[in-house]
Amino acid sequence: MAGLRIISGDWGGRRLDAPPGLDTRPLTDRIKQSLFDWLGQRLDGWRVVDACAGSGAFGIECASRGAAEVHLCEPGRHAHPTIRANLAKLGNPPQVRLHTRGFQQVLPGLRAVDLVFCDPPFPWFAAERDLLAELLTLSAASLSPEGIVLIRGERGEELPAHALVERERRTYGRSWVALLNMPR
Repeated sequence: MAGLRIISGDWGGRRLDAPPGLDTRPLTDRIKQSLFDWLGQRLDGWRVVDACAGSGAFGIECASRGAAEVHLCEPGRHAHPTIRANLAKLGNPPQVRLHTRGFQQVLPGLRAVDLVFCDPPFPWFAAERDLLAELLTLSAASLSPEGIVLIRGERGEELPAHALVERERRTYGRSWVALLNMPR
């Protein structure tokens, strides 16, 4: 996929690569910019997890905008060389860590996370509902009291039961992104 880039921050304008094939769906710049309009343009000091990292573009964007710690979870071997190349283009920033394992192995070891971004494969909504529920449960357990989860889904699909509260949902073409956090 052509056209992946870092929109703003320290590395704004830098180009990124996407993994080959159709196993990942990188966020378009339009959706990514809209998410940062929603979150705020700067994430100074935030602890972020990109739970289904793909190219790593979302987590890298967070680091570019000041996140102090970014965890990229990506078990797909096809994506690892691309993420490593994207990080190398930026001088291998020390605040960004690639985990070559799935979120199931990474999230339980993290606490006080400010943002967990979840862009799971759309087929999980129909065929892997238990896996999707586990993603939400583990994300919730890793959050700081004020932390949030952003999860992307496809129009017509809904989230499984979970303990988080959906505060808002925005639609982008055939997909949506929901903002979830802990009950207050």
